[in-house]
Amino acid sequence: MVKFCGPKLSTCCLILSVWGIVMLLLLGVFFEINAVTFIEDVTMPELKPGEHLTKSMLEEAYHKVAVNCFIAAALYGVTFFVSAHQFYTNRRPQYQVN
Repeated sequence: MVKFCGPKLSTCCLILSVWGIVMLLLLGVFFEINAVTFIEDVTMPELKPGEHLTKSMLEEAYHKVAVNCFIAAALYGVTFFVSAHQFYTNRRPQYQVN
């Protein structure tokens, strides 16, 4: 097994990736249910003169942000598995061949 980071770094990345997954999944759920609290974080579509913002346009904008949160959570999931592998690799006893 290949080690490319030490035990402290792998532990730190493991903890941070767990937190990132939890936080981004929760944010994604809140954006998916159109939580009004996060309206400032939604990019509003460009409107032409005389055009009004519709409910479907706002729901689509919320959905795009939710998808981005879920994608970021998946990337943190990859980081979690790499960090867990490194954590396991660093915890294994080292055998020396003489």
